[in-house]
Amino acid sequence: MTANEILFLIYGVALGAIWMSVLHARWAAQDVRRSRATSRAALRRAAGDRYLSSLRLYQLHNRTGARR
Repeated sequence: MTANEILFLIYGVALGAIWMSVLHARWAAQDVRRSRATSRAALRRAAGDRYLSSLRLYQLHNRTGARR
């Protein structure tokens, strides 16, 4: 191989490594966004479950036959 070909090989490997690190950073950012959206959805679902549970307890407590 000539010196020029060796330099092009080194440049190619270096550019490939840089692009792979950029790609991995992008994938990591997407994973963070997805997990944040998933946790928000789980939080909303839990809040809804708590509300419905307390509503059901309220309805059971205030039934006409359940008076003290």
